[in-house]
Amino acid sequence: MPGTTRREVLIGAGALAAAAVAAPILAACQPAKTGGSGKVVVMTDPNEFNDDDRKTLEAATKLKIEIVPSNLTTLYAMWAAGNPPDVFRVQAAGVPQYISRKMVKNLQPYFANSKLLKPDDLAPANNFYKWDGKQVGKGDLYGMVKDWSPDFTLFAYTTAFDDAGVKVPSDTTPLTYDELRDLAKKVNKKAAGKRVYWGFVHSNNDAWIDRTAMNMLAEKQQSLYTDDFSKIAISSNPEATKVIRYLYDLAADGVNQTPIDPSPNWMGADFNEGQIAILQYGYWYSAMAESDKTKGKTVFLPAPTWAGVRRDPTMTATGWVVSSQTKDADAAWAVFEQYMGGKPAQDRAKSGWGVPGLKSLYSQMPQESAFQKQVQKVLQGELSKSDFILQFNPYIGEETFATSWKKNLEPALKGQITFEKFVQNIEAEVNTAIADGKRIIGG
Repeated sequence: MPGTTRREVLIGAGALAAAAVAAPILAACQPAKTGGSGKVVVMTDPNEFNDDDRKTLEAATKLKIEIVPSNLTTLYAMWAAGNPPDVFRVQAAGVPQYISRKMVKNLQPYFANSKLLKPDDLAPANNFYKWDGKQVGKGDLYGMVKDWSPDFTLFAYTTAFDDAGVKVPSDTTPLTYDELRDLAKKVNKKAAGKRVYWGFVHSNNDAWIDRTAMNMLAEKQQSLYTDDFSKIAISSNPEATKVIRYLYDLAADGVNQTPIDPSPNWMGADFNEGQIAILQYGYWYSAMAESDKTKGKTVFLPAPTWAGVRRDPTMTATGWVVSSQTKDADAAWAVFEQYMGGKPAQDRAKSGWGVPGLKSLYSQMPQESAFQKQVQKVLQGELSKSDFILQFNPYIGEETFATSWKKNLEPALKGQITFEKFVQNIEAEVNTAIADGKRIIGG
C-alpha cells in the first residue's frame, strides 16, 4: 500500500442523519435473505484492499468480489435500501453500536470451525470484536482485526530535538504525560510567526481524542461514562476533569494542531515533511515514517503513561464484520476467512502496516533496516502492554465525542468560553446523542 494513501483511511466519514441511523434497526427486523449469487459485496477502504487482494480472494473462494469504498453514509443508505454489503470495514469504536443495532452477524460458530482462524491464534486486539450484550471484550466474536497496533506509541523527529538542544527520550523508559508536555513545549517552534515544528501532535488530529482520554483514565480504573453508558461524566469526576484539562492544555500550549493553528495536511504527512517533533501513532505508521526528509532521523518510542500503570492497547482495531442481512453468510465468511488468514494476511504482515491479527504471523513483520530493527525492539516491549480493551459507548457513533470536542475547542482557545463551559457543552451534546441512540436501539 502506498504510504501517503493512509490519509483517506484516517479521515473517516461525516455525521449521519437520524433517519439514516435508524435504518439498520428497521432492516434488522426483516428476516435475513438466503441463497447466494456467487458474488460478495465488500465495503472497505480501497487503499487497504488492492486489485491483487481481490484476485487472490476470488481465486481462493471461486466467488466474485465487488468492492464498495468505505463510507458511513453509504453504508446506512444501503441498509435503508435493504441491500447492505455482505462484509464491511469497521473500527473498534463503532463495534458496540453496530452490534446493538443488530447490523452484524455473530461469527463465533464460524471461528470455532475455521482451520485458518483458530481462536487460540487470535491476537488480543480481536477482543474488541467480542460482545456479551453489556461489555466489550467478553462473549462471542462478531469480527476480526485485519491488523492492529499498540496505538499510543510515539515517533520522534530527532532534528527538531537537535535544533532545540534537547536530548531525544529513551526508547526503553516511557515518558509520563507530564514529562511529554514539558518536552513538547521545548521542541515546539515558530519563527517569524510561521510554524517550524509542532511539539506534540496526537489523537489523529483530535478525531480520536476520546480514545486517548479513555486510555489515560483507565490507568486509574476510571471511565468517561457512567457504568451503564447512559451519560458522559466529566465535570462530576475529578479524574476525568484532570485528563480532559491536560488534553485541553496541550492545545492551549500551542504544541498541537488546533482549529486556530491548523495544518492543511494530515499529521502523518506533516511528520514526513519534518514539521512535527513528536507524533503519537501506532506501529503501523512505521511503514511510512521514514520519508526522504526524516530517514535516519526518526525514533520509535514507548507509549507514555498517565498514572504509572503502563497500557498501550489499540484504539482503532480496524477490521471486518459480516452483515446480519447478508444473503449468503457462508460466501461472506469464505471471503472474510481468506482475507484474515490467507495470502492477503501474510502480505500485510510482511508490509509492516500493522501487527498481524494472528499471532502466528508476528514473526513475518519486517526487520531488515536499522529503523525496522529499532521499531521491533520497542514494539516487543509494547506488545506485553497491549492486552487491554477500551470500553466504547454502544449508544453513540465513533465521532460523536470528537465532533463536539473540535466544535467547542475553537471558542475556548479564543477565550470566548471558559474551560468549564467547554466541558459543559461537550457533556450536553454527547448526552443528547446518547439519549437519541438509546431511543433508536430501544435501550
